[in-house]
Amino acid sequence: MSERMPHGPVIEEILIAKMRSDLSRRPWYSRWYGRLGITGAGLVVLAGGVAALTLLSPEQVTDSFVVHCLSEAKVNSDGSLPGAAATVASPNGVLPIDDAVAMCEQMWESGALTNSDPLEPEPAPGVAPSAFTTCVTDNGEAAVVPGRVECSVLRLHPYQPNVPDGR
Repeated sequence: MSERMPHGPVIEEILIAKMRSDLSRRPWYSRWYGRLGITGAGLVVLAGGVAALTLLSPEQVTDSFVVHCLSEAKVNSDGSLPGAAATVASPNGVLPIDDAVAMCEQMWESGALTNSDPLEPEPAPGVAPSAFTTCVTDNGEAAVVPGRVECSVLRLHPYQPNVPDGR
């Protein structure tokens, strides 16, 4: 050190001793609390992955009387689905909907999902998107989303079609 600094050699010795003790110290991840923290974080990630796979597993449509036709590929901030729900009524009651995508295509082409005024008696015709994705709500109802999207992004279950037994 310089001659102008008082106690320079003593300060230098203290700094070198501190550096040596810091370098010889075990890193945080090899101590007990570091290993415990790494194990805990791993368990949280594993549990989250298992929960996501369990909660958003592919589902079949169990309620074919209602179809949710989404106007865009997102979920509202309150968790509701943007767009409209459709059902088919007859004098004998509500009929099951066999083709959810066709129902939503009709709604798009009628202008029901493109019109900003829901009370408009005769909305202008609209254009249906070229592709749809079918998802399933927690209630077992079909939710038809415009475009190709991953249902889990919308917090919906992927659609698993009813497959007849091949026996």
